[in-house]
Amino acid sequence: MALLEICLALVVIGYLIYKWSTATFKTFEERNLYFEKPYPFVGNVGASALQRASFQKQLTEFYERTRQHKLVGFFNLRTPMITLNDPELIKKICVKDFDHFPNHQLFIISKERLINDMLSVMRDQRWKHMRNTLTPVFTAAKMRNMFTLMNESFAECLQHLDTSAKSLPGRKGFEVDMKVLCNKLSNDIIATTAFGLKVNSYDNPENEFYEIGQSLVFSRGLQFFKFMLSSLVPTIFSFLKLTIFDSAKVDYFVRLVVDAIRYREKHNITRPDMIQLLMEAKKESEDNWTDDEIVAQCFIFFFAAFENNSNLICTTTYELLHNPDIQERLYEEIIETKEALNGAPLHYDAVQKMTYMDMVISESLRKWTLAAATDRFCSKDYTLTDDDGTKLFDFKVGDRVNIPISGLHWDDRYFPEPRKFDPERFSDERKGDIVPYTYLPFGVGPRNCIGNRYALMQVKGMLYNLLLHYKIEASPKTTKDLWGSARGFNFTPRSGFWMHLVPRK
Repeated sequence: MALLEICLALVVIGYLIYKWSTATFKTFEERNLYFEKPYPFVGNVGASALQRASFQKQLTEFYERTRQHKLVGFFNLRTPMITLNDPELIKKICVKDFDHFPNHQLFIISKERLINDMLSVMRDQRWKHMRNTLTPVFTAAKMRNMFTLMNESFAECLQHLDTSAKSLPGRKGFEVDMKVLCNKLSNDIIATTAFGLKVNSYDNPENEFYEIGQSLVFSRGLQFFKFMLSSLVPTIFSFLKLTIFDSAKVDYFVRLVVDAIRYREKHNITRPDMIQLLMEAKKESEDNWTDDEIVAQCFIFFFAAFENNSNLICTTTYELLHNPDIQERLYEEIIETKEALNGAPLHYDAVQKMTYMDMVISESLRKWTLAAATDRFCSKDYTLTDDDGTKLFDFKVGDRVNIPISGLHWDDRYFPEPRKFDPERFSDERKGDIVPYTYLPFGVGPRNCIGNRYALMQVKGMLYNLLLHYKIEASPKTTKDLWGSARGFNFTPRSGFWMHLVPRK
């Protein structure tokens, strides 16, 4: 009898859990919006949630199946989202009528330290004030000064590669996992530019900053699981007093920044990094920002810059080894730039003048976009209409909007032969043909990525240094199908980004 009762209890519990997992799935049926049938718990993102495909691949394939609809229902796990497949509608919601959709949705609902102080999580007037405070931090003039710090990290990376080349005398080149190499570079650049800390992760791969930083990135492992859990069952996540980040590791970063600020104030020290710029911005701002609010803007670099900047170098070098003619043309521009420098070190203005470099990076951002999608949260009821005034949809407060960046970037109506790597799409002659709001590598509207100059500066600087000294070729371990082998939120194959580097001299 007891066994029967246990079985019945398990069936009831299983049924209740199933009903909970599908409770939101009638949302679009009730609002007369086309949608694809979702699956319990995982909605329309089962493959990426279960680490069987990248989120970019899943979202792109969903977009390809549904692009004939200007709006379509989409389930991100249990969360219903209205996907905008039409560039004109994206413009309306993200730019023209921004006041109805001024915020991102909260993927993580947590009261743990720093999370709610990050610019990307801030909302309404608080976000606007912080954005206004930070905007001067990312001007070309400020990036120009910061580039000197990046140059030091590029030199250390090249020195490490040079040591690898010399350790194999007589051999024509050597293999390198570009992801491991660039993660260390990204770490060292963030350490020096955002936290005022000098580390060399090539000479000291077990340095505290690198190890703690790696443990906080939530695109894989335990962090990915906790992120998924907090998104799927936030109430249970909070009830169990779980946290996305280890509080001791968060405190480490807080101490780094706060101690640096206090030391600089006491000894009147200046350094061209993010801490210095934030100190100056805080003084000039009318808002009395707390230490945590300032530290959070440095902290966000681990989530906005660490993986993304590293991945962009990896995907670009991956395309260069598959397109030797493009690599050669870029190398020629790099040589021209080096000659124009006349012995001076690479600087921000020289990087900005490299037009073909910009075309190559722009095409890499199109084909292998860093963010598969961006989102908005409806703050005021809103009726969306077509250009002729025809009503398309009534948005309600609380509705979540999905902008499918990767789908748009792979749409052959906007980018013919989307799988082809073609930097000429971004030449002066052709870039005017790109339909507005179909190319969104750094988001769209007032809530676009504030750090795009920083990211591009790092990636272009590294590619300049790398190609100046090495030719990039395929190795036996180079992944054959990046699109099919990548998993989770990033275009990173499980086997790594293996390449063969051949010294040019």
